[in-house]
Amino acid sequence: MGLTEGIFDPANRFVSTKDLRSAYLHYEESRNITAPTYVELPGEDGLELGIVSSTNPQIAEAISSLLTRSLEQARCDKGGHLPPEVVLRVQQEIISPQGVTTLWGVAGHRFVLARRHDARTHEIVATILVGRSKDTIFFFTGRYNNLRYSTIVEDVQWDQPDQDDPTRRWFDRFAFPNPQRFKPDRYHHIANFVVSPDCRSAGLARKFLRAIVRYYSRDVLDGNDLPIVHSQHLLCGRGLWQIGDPPWLMRMQKLGFYRRWGAESFFIEHDWAPLPAVIMDGRQIDHLSYNQMYDMPTCYADDQQPHPSDEHLFERVPEVVRLAQHPSAKLQYFQAMFDFAQNMETGE
Repeated sequence: MGLTEGIFDPANRFVSTKDLRSAYLHYEESRNITAPTYVELPGEDGLELGIVSSTNPQIAEAISSLLTRSLEQARCDKGGHLPPEVVLRVQQEIISPQGVTTLWGVAGHRFVLARRHDARTHEIVATILVGRSKDTIFFFTGRYNNLRYSTIVEDVQWDQPDQDDPTRRWFDRFAFPNPQRFKPDRYHHIANFVVSPDCRSAGLARKFLRAIVRYYSRDVLDGNDLPIVHSQHLLCGRGLWQIGDPPWLMRMQKLGFYRRWGAESFFIEHDWAPLPAVIMDGRQIDHLSYNQMYDMPTCYADDQQPHPSDEHLFERVPEVVRLAQHPSAKLQYFQAMFDFAQNMETGE
């Protein structure tokens, strides 16, 4: 049986309305304690939004199904950018139902967007995990999960050996921003942002994000004197922050995210640490070509201007440009930000 069969059956995205409603979380210190635990969005498409507990087996399976189907499209042998073995590892270890329940989800708010399917069933059409605390970093180089940004310098073993070889260091495999400025201040880390492949032409990603801003951003609610219509947690940060794979940046920019200048991370290849080959259209893509595919380093040409923010890493841009042109450096992640105040829509 293949990985995307069985527990990852696309039909798992359909859950009983009873299970969904019982999975929505109630916040005991809510500013509207008697309100419903979810938000019915305006319109005739039967959409509702809420924060769920992913310990519910049906909810965990539905979320895992969405994530797994989406990641399958990222395989380089299916037109994507990731080696199949990397995709398989993530599907098995990170976005399996168990991973959804026990890994990053313990430190985040699991938002779902659901649509009524029939009298007894809802379809989970989108999900995103948002850091409960502005201090949370969900992952860092594959060896750390749910770090506290405020203590990252103390909590990470920076001189740890690579595979127990004291002559080689694990962190020599990477080039990333200074840990003390790795994360922008007052932004919630996000992960697992996926819209069902069957719904991506319907504009649901934008509707999903705007609804989170409209109903869950404390600053937006208070700043616009808007009522709180649910009894769930609010997000108290300035916005959302993503560490994303290179192909996702253009998609995220269309949704209102912007590149954090100078914050890219790179894999550094060594003789003792070769990188998995990326094969596209039957040919191997070298690191320089791969970087160029994702607008590196031309995104930092003199005629380019950053989105206004006090969280850019301008001092690191020359180093990013140098890395993008080095044959042993392969772009790993970009960073992008989404400001709540600038993405508020009041059309309802």
